[in-house]
Amino acid sequence: MKKIILGILLALFATNLTLYAKVETTTTTRKAQGQGYGATYEEALNKALADAISRMYGGTLQQNTAFLTNSVKSGKEQSLEKSYIDAIQKATKGSFSSYDVISSNKTSDGYEVKVVINKTTTTKKYKAPGLSADSRRSIIVFDATADSNVRKISPILQQSVIKDLLHSRKFNVLDRDTKGYYEAEKAIIQSGDVASDEVYKLKNVLATDYILLVSMRGIDADSKKSNLTGKETIKAEVVVDYRVMLFATRQIKFQNTLSMKVNFKDGGLSATNAGFEQISARISSDILNAIYPLKISDIQNDEVIFTQTIAQGDTFECFALGDVIRDPYTKEPTGRVETKSGSIEIVRSTPKLSYARITEGSVKKGDICRPLGGGSGNGYTIGKDANYQLEEGGGINLGW
Repeated sequence: MKKIILGILLALFATNLTLYAKVETTTTTRKAQGQGYGATYEEALNKALADAISRMYGGTLQQNTAFLTNSVKSGKEQSLEKSYIDAIQKATKGSFSSYDVISSNKTSDGYEVKVVINKTTTTKKYKAPGLSADSRRSIIVFDATADSNVRKISPILQQSVIKDLLHSRKFNVLDRDTKGYYEAEKAIIQSGDVASDEVYKLKNVLATDYILLVSMRGIDADSKKSNLTGKETIKAEVVVDYRVMLFATRQIKFQNTLSMKVNFKDGGLSATNAGFEQISARISSDILNAIYPLKISDIQNDEVIFTQTIAQGDTFECFALGDVIRDPYTKEPTGRVETKSGSIEIVRSTPKLSYARITEGSVKKGDICRPLGGGSGNGYTIGKDANYQLEEGGGINLGW
């Protein structure tokens, strides 16, 4: 029994190791054959090696290339082999581990020699922990706010948008704001004070596919004090411009302007952060619905499952996808015919999955869903402080 438990623990430990970073070593060997004729054995070998190299490198050497040196002329077998290998490395600027003579025949007018040369290459590559980034598009979120006064608070919105995109699990969200910290760690790796394999962590930085520019055009805030509770509430109207640019071509793929009213309540840190989360949720939802419309991943036990975190209470209309429609002039696909299949409401969520109940119709796996509004997330409803007092002995004063 103890052995079984130990085996399970070791298996779990081995599985967990795959989640961590490591350096993978790969060794490959290329081979090429050559044939040569000569009046002497050395001349035939010389031409056979030249022929093999020309086959491996596409004819960069002629068969009359001479590799003979003093050590060859000495006739010592060990020196002869070393001389040829050194000469091959010099002529090809490559690393050859060895060569082998396949056959050597004496003919009526000299020698015929056949050889095979071996080029062994060892490469090391850093494997980042976690899932591969290859299946996701990369994006950078920049704060493009121009107004110096507004820029004092705009980084809060930038960070909130970054968080939302990360939670969507649809993008590789790249960092460009903490260069100093990155350079400091890079300097440590290059200092020689770390293990030699640590250097393979360098030169793995991802370049972006998209650039998201978020610019707070303005914010107009107003504070009011309740006559009943004495609490001060801050409400603001915020205007935010945002655009998604394809880095490779500088094409603007998506652009919009958000104008919304937000209740920052008492203006405390938590209330301010919650207010900006409402704004960022609207922006992130808009971008995700444009690039990655919400799609039903599965349906189990009458629950609709999505592979991203969605706020409980959010409601969506779902559509079955039909034929692709193309623009009659550009011939580019502009979208697919959508036929409503039903409506859903998010009932619970985890850091990676969300679950919804079907409120109307009959949705199926693969349907796309678009926001209806009315939920607690994505900024569809704006929070409001209660403006009432509980009176002694019971009863409520509503304040109006």
